[in-house]
Amino acid sequence: MTSFLMATVWLATAAAPAYSPPSQPPTTRYYFILFGGQSVPFIPRTAHTFATFVKVTTTDKNDPIVETVTISWLPVDGKVHPWRLRTVEGKNFSLEETLALAARDNVRVSMWGPFEIDAARYESAVVQAKLLASGAVRYRVLDSLGRNRRVSHCVHAVTYADPQLQWLRQPVLRVGEPGTSKLAIKYAESGAFLSPETHDWLLPLLGLDQQPIIRRELGEIVPRQWR
Repeated sequence: MTSFLMATVWLATAAAPAYSPPSQPPTTRYYFILFGGQSVPFIPRTAHTFATFVKVTTTDKNDPIVETVTISWLPVDGKVHPWRLRTVEGKNFSLEETLALAARDNVRVSMWGPFEIDAARYESAVVQAKLLASGAVRYRVLDSLGRNRRVSHCVHAVTYADPQLQWLRQPVLRVGEPGTSKLAIKYAESGAFLSPETHDWLLPLLGLDQQPIIRRELGEIVPRQWR
């Protein structure tokens, strides 16, 4: 091969763009984390149930895109009065705000999950969070006096987002960690979780690995500590 022909082949090769395999389409999956908290020893006004729904979109090129929706329904000032009969203005607190309130009030927080769920449950949570943010819902601990969905305590604010559990009646006495443990079983029995496997890789992405949260198993009995 002449030197001229070799140079021509080399130039053609150098000018060719590098091969890039076709990128994979984005993959989106959804997850659910259930939280329950209360002070130790137990004080009724500190009991709380809340949940975070997570949407994770991944491609073969970029880091995961994480979107979250938290349902944490409390009085707007964050102070619960268990036996108040009048409704009060509510606020749907973010995950960070809720954990800050727990730290302020010396509340122990337990967590079930993260469990994988379907897209419909995530989108239902988005709709519920928008309703809570609209101002159309009021807060009252004793919301079980009726079936008015415009008056809600923390547990029903979460379960109203689920197509299978939205009519679940939650007795006022079943609150905090013990009640939330039973609620986690209700979710599992209703088919909310695609599998009982927990996806712990998600915790650092949400900063939950840095929080003093107790991991709980499905079916675990969490006794009430009065003293």
